[in-house]
Amino acid sequence: MGCTKEETTNEDEKSWEESPTLVREVVVTDDGKKGNFVFRIGNNGKFGFSEYGPFIEGVKQKYMWFFWGNEDTFTQPFKVVGISKKTNERITVFEGGNEILSPHLGADQHIPSSMILPSSGKWRLEVYFDEELFGHVIVNVEGK
Repeated sequence: MGCTKEETTNEDEKSWEESPTLVREVVVTDDGKKGNFVFRIGNNGKFGFSEYGPFIEGVKQKYMWFFWGNEDTFTQPFKVVGISKKTNERITVFEGGNEILSPHLGADQHIPSSMILPSSGKWRLEVYFDEELFGHVIVNVEGK
């Protein structure tokens, strides 16, 4: 028995559900103002990244990637490719940054990055080491 169009559409929607997050309140300014530390979890449970605010179209922001697992993997060339759900546009969002690896905040390795996504809507961020897909994260990019 084959899938109906409705079942196929529902499966496609599930594959574009925003990735889960962990949220922790932290002090973000010298005067004690608090804000949320958001950690987005990758689909395989072996990586994630911290967000220093929501993704906003066309705005470059800092993100810290965290990885757990075999160090040999993480010494390979690192790349993040973004795919827009709306347009199917595929862009390289970030490359490099893993020349000096070290543990950080409980992760085996971490990689700082700056990323910018050009349009609003859902984006799949695919993480590659040496051109091999490691996993992905789904994020929602807000309009300006």
